Amino acid sequence: MKIPRLSGFAFVSIAVILLSPLSAPGAAAQTAAPTDPIPPDPAVITGTLDNGLRYFVHENDQPENRAELRLVVNAGSILEDEDQLGFAHFVEHMAFNGTENFEKQALVDYLESIGMQFGPDINAYTSFDETVYMLQVPMDDPETLATAFQILEDWAQGVLFDPEEVDKERGVVIEEWRGRRGAGARIQDQQFPVLFQGSLYAERLPIGKPELLETAPVERLRSFYEDWYRPDLMAIVAVGDFDGAVMEAMIRERFAGLTGPEEPRPRIAVEVPIDHPPLVTIATDPEAPGSQVGVLYKQPPAPRGTIGDFRRGLVEGLYSGMLNARLDELRLQADPPFMVGFSGQGQFARGVDAYQLVAVVAEGGIERGLEALLTEAERVVQNGFTESELDREKTNTRRRYERRLAERENQESGALASRYIQVFLQGSAYPDLETQMELVDAFLPGITLEETNGVAQAWLAEQGRVVLASAPTKEGLEPPTEDDLLSVFAAVGGREVEAYEDEAADAPLLPVAPDGMPVASEEALDEVGVTIWTLENGVRVVLKPTDFKDDEILFSATSPGGTSILSDDLYRRVSFALGVVSQSGVGEFDQTALTKKLAGKAVRVTASVGSLSEAVSGSASPQDVETAFQLIYLYFSAPRRDETMFEALKAQQTAFLANAGANPGFVFSDTISATMSQGHPRVLRFSQFAQYLELADLDAAYDVYLDRFADASDFTFYFTGAFDLATIRPLVEQYLGALPNLGRVESWRDIGIDPPAGTIETTVYKGLEPQSRTQIIFAGEAEYSLEESNAISAMADVLDIRLREVLREDLGGTYGVGVSGSLSYRPDEEYRFSISFGSDPERAEELSAVVFEEIESLKAEGPDAETVDKVRETQRRGKETSLQENRYWLSQLASFERAGRDLNGIPSYERIESWTAEQVRQAAVRYLRTDQYARFVLLPEPKVP
Repeated sequence: MKIPRLSGFAFVSIAVILLSPLSAPGAAAQTAAPTDPIPPDPAVITGTLDNGLRYFVHENDQPENRAELRLVVNAGSILEDEDQLGFAHFVEHMAFNGTENFEKQALVDYLESIGMQFGPDINAYTSFDETVYMLQVPMDDPETLATAFQILEDWAQGVLFDPEEVDKERGVVIEEWRGRRGAGARIQDQQFPVLFQGSLYAERLPIGKPELLETAPVERLRSFYEDWYRPDLMAIVAVGDFDGAVMEAMIRERFAGLTGPEEPRPRIAVEVPIDHPPLVTIATDPEAPGSQVGVLYKQPPAPRGTIGDFRRGLVEGLYSGMLNARLDELRLQADPPFMVGFSGQGQFARGVDAYQLVAVVAEGGIERGLEALLTEAERVVQNGFTESELDREKTNTRRRYERRLAERENQESGALASRYIQVFLQGSAYPDLETQMELVDAFLPGITLEETNGVAQAWLAEQGRVVLASAPTKEGLEPPTEDDLLSVFAAVGGREVEAYEDEAADAPLLPVAPDGMPVASEEALDEVGVTIWTLENGVRVVLKPTDFKDDEILFSATSPGGTSILSDDLYRRVSFALGVVSQSGVGEFDQTALTKKLAGKAVRVTASVGSLSEAVSGSASPQDVETAFQLIYLYFSAPRRDETMFEALKAQQTAFLANAGANPGFVFSDTISATMSQGHPRVLRFSQFAQYLELADLDAAYDVYLDRFADASDFTFYFTGAFDLATIRPLVEQYLGALPNLGRVESWRDIGIDPPAGTIETTVYKGLEPQSRTQIIFAGEAEYSLEESNAISAMADVLDIRLREVLREDLGGTYGVGVSGSLSYRPDEEYRFSISFGSDPERAEELSAVVFEEIESLKAEGPDAETVDKVRETQRRGKETSLQENRYWLSQLASFERAGRDLNGIPSYERIESWTAEQVRQAAVRYLRTDQYARFVLLPEPKVP
């Protein structure tokens, strides 16, 4: 089931206001009436063919030289017949396994040959109500685009359903079903019948039923395809770096010939009852990771397309934002009523909206958590919000729209494509960003407390209310009864709730501006547009101005040392609490006060102490970058020791870990981690977490933090994004130049976490479902070189393709295979290569044997030329888009300097072009040794007779 998008919509109490005349600045708002439709983005070319197919075309060059193409089918699992459960999803799988113009795996082979990856660039999904196929293709060859359109056309009406391929894919679909099972699925099985109240949605989960999938007849798969894959239920979405008129012409030429059945089945709209009395569902499961409680209030679908709807959405968004801020404050109390609290409204299913209050709580804390949620909602009903809260949320809201407008030329094509999918499926409005900003400026200042306060009263209705609670099945833990939960509603509803007091500090963020120090030396790397400054206090600053984004500056900083220099005893006492210091705010502002102080600012700064280094990272809008520098300075000079935050995070961590040991995946990962570190004291086992929390020493952690940030002379800062050197230089000199310089010479220390020697075979028996997980790890000492690093990375990509082809496509044994490989040089020179997959427990040994067969084949013969070309082209295409991203440059600047490499080499494709098939073969011989690996298998617990 798709997670609903959380955006505010309808409520009754402001209807009169919405029907009154509107007057405000901006052309769209000056002349509009509330009932006028929101004007569509004029940059989008839309149309409908004679056969009913619709299309949406938008020219957009982010990323450059790419097109995002979508085939959207307004049909999903809700339209399946009783004997077709899961077939909508099965049909989606078959679209990649043989069409009229691409037999068997030829479609995926072609797309990989042009550098597109199965998963990130080539994918599809099936939901209750729609099926969507997604392609990203390069635009430098007209033949590539023509072939991509042939693929879309084949998906629309040319899927073959070859019986042999159906049988192969049957196993893949069942493995996807298997992988989704677990505590979450079992709890869902208990809750959905109550939540959907007799609606077909409760019986049409897209994943289907294995007993039907195992025997799915070809003719019934084809029947679903022929019934529902028809042009009147389809749309083509094209967004990218192309000529829009040419793209529209191609769509019209390609898809005008699609036809539907002479007597089409009606595309029904399935209802979800919302007029029922309050309901309660309490679900338990032995593997549930924790306890949750939520209240879902079903609502009629709100209209979404008019100017008045836009204003109403603003009102409701302000309500949710203010309530969530209050819930977050409760989360940070010393004894919090919940670990996570959330309020949001959006679409629940087609034709139904819902408002939700949700909390993740400690064991035994369901009633307390529910009471806290309801009390905060009731506090708004009785007392409303404060003017200061509304002003702050208005400021935040306007700033979000302002930032979107600033990036109007840099919108990602993939995000725009997703938007037009919803336009087709839901009739969503799609104004341009200028119109949105005009409407915000027209309406936001005039929204009153009376309006936002009225949202709670309108949304908290008994009719259509469902309370959902879930908890672990555990000895000594009794879940509440239905009467227990209903009594919470009665108690809160009959209580007078005190008004909220908004405490916001008026003090300046930085009381006294530091003097700083100037740049002492400068180096320009003109080839890559990088400048390096060294300040008089020893701080190095590496700067890469870019024009990739207009409202984004990213930064990071690092210094060697970290927790590696601590004794094991001190590490045990501070490992948890160091994170507390980093989350406790700065100066006079605790975390809550700091959040309020930064209202309307697009800035984020975090400080941390890792295993090998201490670091700072963050982002800022250009107009808020000085605030970012002030925060950096404060994280060095004025960190906080916050006892309340310490207790809050301890409570949260305790709650999250309370039933983690019942989760099969957690236990499996814990076993792998302990084995591969040979039980090193700094690699915590699950059984040790409680002990470490008891040992946590906030004072000691605060002292360690102060020490790690006491000397900035060995810090290097990296900045990428929308700045110019002349503007940022005074800020660098004033704030980074004021950081302390003790002249210490430090480095990290190798604390001796090394992989075990020899071969290890470990089986973990945990879990109720018929699931298994296999992970094979090759790890050991190695001599680092750039060439070897290239070879092991290429080998991972080669095996990823090959094992997917064999384990998934040929054998139908798994839904997916994960392969990764790396060569590290710090804290010592080691290699690590991992292969993992899920499967039927009865096939785990068989599939492991196939993995080792493929490894031996790679050692003997090396990769074939076709696979080498696929991998290299994928690497080229990945780098092509990465070079247009600030985050890529930020990471590469730091990693190149850490490895002592020339920064001028960042744009180079030499690493991609230089590796050979023979180097990959030799790497397989060196690293994939059958006398040096560990294999871990997770199997279900044996059933007790």
